[in-house]
Amino acid sequence: MKILCIVQARMGSERMPGKVIRSILGKPMILHTLDRLDRSKYIDEIVLATSVEKRELPLVDVAVNAGYNVFRGDESNVLKRYKDSSDKYSGDIVIRVTGDCPFVDPVIVDNVITYFKMNNYDYVRLDVPHSFIRGFDVEVFTKQTLDRVYNSVCCMGQKSGLNDMYREHVTYYIYRHPDEFKVGYVRGSNFYNKKYRLCVDTVEDFRLIKNIYEHFEDEFASSRQIVSYLDENPELCRINSNVKQK
Repeated sequence: MKILCIVQARMGSERMPGKVIRSILGKPMILHTLDRLDRSKYIDEIVLATSVEKRELPLVDVAVNAGYNVFRGDESNVLKRYKDSSDKYSGDIVIRVTGDCPFVDPVIVDNVITYFKMNNYDYVRLDVPHSFIRGFDVEVFTKQTLDRVYNSVCCMGQKSGLNDMYREHVTYYIYRHPDEFKVGYVRGSNFYNKKYRLCVDTVEDFRLIKNIYEHFEDEFASSRQIVSYLDENPELCRINSNVKQK
């Protein structure tokens, strides 16, 4: 079974436009995400899924020049973008990661994949933010599950008040219809059950991420190293402590 990782990213972030190509240690942030995922033992192929909008061209160039596949599709209907990407690249199991998580850890990703493959689930996610730090997020689901979600949302038409949410947030339909799917969670230990924020949505988020990368001078610092660094330097978390998740 082919395991396909689809990383969604775009240049048009509302709070920090162009964040995905902002430089960290001399490399665009999106490449930190992609290169860390490339260290997974189980992912067979990685695809950057962005929109067809002209403003995405710098992002597309960064990914293509680094040797990564790029799929361009609908900007607002991210669910369709995932469906079309998975159709083109033929993934049996789909991994969902967002491009604003530059500390995604291949060890954690592989742990979630393993848990998914060991059990009979349609969908498994890392238990963010309840027992895992935001920024290590990863979701795993079958291609059949993605197709079921897509078909269900398409059949709803535009009359449903939740339709836009379902299209923008790929797995939101699953949360709202748990009776239709077998859902599993990979929960974190006390070590990972903290209120740190390691995704990038604002300038404050980026400042913290950049600080951590520059401290280690190692783009592949592990999640354990990163969390330990924050534990030892709690003042750093005040940089983005006021940022609210959208």
